[in-house]
Amino acid sequence: MRPTASGTHGRRWGTRWCVVLLCLPLCLSACGISRDHAKWMFGEKFYLGEERQAEYIGHATKIAYTEVEQPPNPDVNFAIPPRTIRNSGDEEVWDLTLTEVIQITLANSKVIRTQGQFLNPGNTILNNPDFAQTVFDAAIQESGVLFGQRGIEAALSDFDTQFTTQMLWGRDETVQNNTFSAGFPAGNTLSEETGAFNSSLQKRLATGGQVGVFHNWNYTGRNVGVPPQLFPSVYEGNVSMQFRQPLLAGGGTEYTRIAGPVSTNIQGVTGVQQGVIIARINNDIELADFERAVHQMIHDVEAMYWQLHLSYRSFETLRESREAAKDAWEVVAKQQYVDTGAGGAQETELRDIYYDLKGRTDLARDQIYSQEAQLRLLMGLSVNDGRVIRPVDNPLTAEFIPNWEVSLADALAGRPELRRQKWNIRSIELQLIAAKNLTQPRLDFVSSYQVNGFGDDLFDAGGGDDSDPANPDRFASAYERLLSGNETGWNLGFEFSIPIGRRFALAQVRSLELKLAKAQAMLEEAEVEISHEVASVFRDLDRTYLTMVNAYNRLQSARDRLNYAKSQYRLNPERYTIDSVVRAQSGLAQAELQFASAMVQYNTSLSDLYYRTGQILSINNVHLMEGPWVPPAYKDAKEQYDARKHANPNPFLHTEP
Repeated sequence: MRPTASGTHGRRWGTRWCVVLLCLPLCLSACGISRDHAKWMFGEKFYLGEERQAEYIGHATKIAYTEVEQPPNPDVNFAIPPRTIRNSGDEEVWDLTLTEVIQITLANSKVIRTQGQFLNPGNTILNNPDFAQTVFDAAIQESGVLFGQRGIEAALSDFDTQFTTQMLWGRDETVQNNTFSAGFPAGNTLSEETGAFNSSLQKRLATGGQVGVFHNWNYTGRNVGVPPQLFPSVYEGNVSMQFRQPLLAGGGTEYTRIAGPVSTNIQGVTGVQQGVIIARINNDIELADFERAVHQMIHDVEAMYWQLHLSYRSFETLRESREAAKDAWEVVAKQQYVDTGAGGAQETELRDIYYDLKGRTDLARDQIYSQEAQLRLLMGLSVNDGRVIRPVDNPLTAEFIPNWEVSLADALAGRPELRRQKWNIRSIELQLIAAKNLTQPRLDFVSSYQVNGFGDDLFDAGGGDDSDPANPDRFASAYERLLSGNETGWNLGFEFSIPIGRRFALAQVRSLELKLAKAQAMLEEAEVEISHEVASVFRDLDRTYLTMVNAYNRLQSARDRLNYAKSQYRLNPERYTIDSVVRAQSGLAQAELQFASAMVQYNTSLSDLYYRTGQILSINNVHLMEGPWVPPAYKDAKEQYDARKHANPNPFLHTEP
């Protein structure tokens, strides 16, 4: 069977393609075409240049560190290494009274520190610095602009006069398909020029109203005038005045001072805590928070001062006991080595006592360095400046019997926590008044009056006779026509709106009523809490005083015991050995440590009494006040003071504390 021509032709072309594919790599190699060029010829991706490592991946995944252009604190950057037991260095003693320590602390404390922050995983300064109490917080609050946290200036800015102006020019060219609309043969191009000028002055009033003055000009010019038109180009404008005054919801000075000017939305989505009065209360709350932080800082500084005093007393007592034990050990050791050639049981016991006291003395020295460093931290000083702080004030040992009624009254009047909560209650009460105002319908009185202007030119000296209606020159100057006041217009009326059901306004009132009830309950609980704190301090004060008296009596007994042991050892050394003297010396050291600790606890209780009753600042002669103003502020205050001296009293004003 003979194959067909088509079948032979197909096999022939298939053979040819196989030969081409087999020979193609040889041809490409012989022609100098690389493998990459071959990939490109067959539609595969081809990249120019040699293959290199993609280094950008390492840079993209690398953590970036911000370079702040602020050099490190020199007191920190050049601080001397801290003191240790084996590296105490040349210690220059820096004697400080408690008053001096408090003064240095207040001078260096831009950031308020507390004793519990040090080495605490929840240290606010390191973990959440935005919430750390500083001297800048009151000023930040006063200048705040955020929603719900506005300062006085931001609240007053709602009443600033707003000036707005706009100028727009335009030109439009279109081919006309209608002879009658353009005023010239169809197919010609109509050129039209436009201009618009708008300016306004708007101001919010203390009554919640809004007044505005507007000035507008619209210019229209064409390359041909339509027969009904007087001029091919014309200026049309007006000067108008508009006034809107809420009469029910959002109206009145009381609402405006509490919540700020009411919005155009009847629901008042801007909230009822945006007014000047609420802003002032927020400032007072921030000042109360700052005062509370200063109370805590002074309390911690005083407690640390007495703890450092106790560490010095402990070190001196242990050092004296160590030296006495060392002397006794050396005496016994020499005597026993002379008699027996070796140390006995008494020598080993005294040696053990000596090394125990030596270890405790080293720990007492380290305790001095540790608490001195913590006191430095509270005072805002560097780690080490070559001086070691040593308290020179002696603890108070006289009995102090406070009066319960006076102390409780001082606590309820002087604690900044209660004052802060009372300011919070007052803020919620005012917000509730404003919220109840918004439950009323929105009824606004609206009015406007305007004077219109019209003219071929904006300014033209030759206006012509206005009394002649046939004189077209009387419209030559648009401003002259405007100032003549012949064409006027006015509007007068009321605008009423009310959401059916008033669910938003009623929900806001209910929410504030619940907040007020909670705030009042929290105030009552805070007063109960503070009364128990004062009662606890009374018990601590009584207990620590009795403990101090008992410790003093024990100290006197320990001294008598040591004197008796010494006298018996001198009179009868065979019966009374030197180890009895050492044990009496050790008992005296423990009694002295107990008495020093009792004195510090008693003075800490006194400090705690002043802290719990809110008197710690006044008892330490610390007063909080504003910093200096800028010079123009003093000048403005003087002018306001002079103006008020000539003012007439208003019998309709009502003043509340």
